Amino acid sequence: MAKAIEAAMRCMCKIVRDGVNLIVDYDSMPEWRLDELAWEFNCPYDYKGSIEQKRRWIKESAPAYAIHGTKAAIIKYLIGAFESVEVEEGSEYYADPFHFRVMVSGELTAEKEEWLRKAVNLVKNVRSVLDEFATGSHGKIAVHGTGKEIARIAFPLCGDCTCGTWPEMAE
Repeated sequence: MAKAIEAAMRCMCKIVRDGVNLIVDYDSMPEWRLDELAWEFNCPYDYKGSIEQKRRWIKESAPAYAIHGTKAAIIKYLIGAFESVEVEEGSEYYADPFHFRVMVSGELTAEKEEWLRKAVNLVKNVRSVLDEFATGSHGKIAVHGTGKEIARIAFPLCGDCTCGTWPEMAE
């Protein structure tokens, strides 16, 4: 009788453990549960995204509300779909206040572009205006003066290759 009760208790404990994991363990949740949580949390979410992206969006949904409407929120949400994301505010490129632009790198299709525009509209500040978005590579140049760095300039690159060499390495 004791062995029968033990077997029943093991079975019951497994069912309870699986049920609790279905509620709280984002790393082992099935995809359908992640989709349900996105609806429940009303968080920025792409139902067509990969399961890894979905897990990340659900895990970060609560902390993301604290930065919702900021430059960091746009970057945090888009970084799951693109290799790198940069957001420039209007003051950085001499545009009107509350205007911004987004630069991403990675594969961009028409479907992904539509998703990007919807995603930015979902997490941006309501008074902000997306001027444009660009895709490609990016880099930074440090300009040095007399022993100190005096400015940093971000510039876009064409394609995946970087041009130029250090003077010492030029042949």
